[in-house]
Amino acid sequence: MTGMTIEAVRYLAEAAENGNAFGVTGILDKHGNVIGIVLAVFGLIMLYFSFKARDLGGFVVEMMNHETVIKENNFEIATAKIGETRSVEIGDKTFKEVQLLFELDGETYEKWTPDLGFADWVNIEYNPDDPSDFYITDKVEGEQAADVDEDGEEVKDDSKPANIAFIAMLVFSLVLLGLGCGFLYDFYFVR
Repeated sequence: MTGMTIEAVRYLAEAAENGNAFGVTGILDKHGNVIGIVLAVFGLIMLYFSFKARDLGGFVVEMMNHETVIKENNFEIATAKIGETRSVEIGDKTFKEVQLLFELDGETYEKWTPDLGFADWVNIEYNPDDPSDFYITDKVEGEQAADVDEDGEEVKDDSKPANIAFIAMLVFSLVLLGLGCGFLYDFYFVR
């Protein structure tokens, strides 16, 4: 531990005598200008792309395929009647459910499902091998209700989300540009 401390003190003393670190480190003595130019160029390129990202408004990199895969399940199309309605309390929340009644070959099958606001009949698909296995295929109509404040007026969100890609790229480009300019200044002017 003390050997590393002595080496660091000696290195800093030699750098202070020379006025810069290039005479001490070796590779930076001969090629510090190249490293400075490369860092400055990459900083400028990153700065350009950061403003392109700002103009895009951000971006998302999709790493997985999200296409809908349709599997053939051999379910049949039918209609079901909406029967009774009941409320279920879970904790301090109350949930409404409706009874779906599906009739096939004189036999009635039922299933309780959340109340989605459908009227008397809904379209379903059922498994011909097990008719008690069915589900609703109708889409819920209507829009989601807008948020309202205590005065009953609609609340609009006018704020734009922060463009994190722009901010990160801008900071990284400024760091690269600063390092490159620092290397060039140290190589040409301090030496």
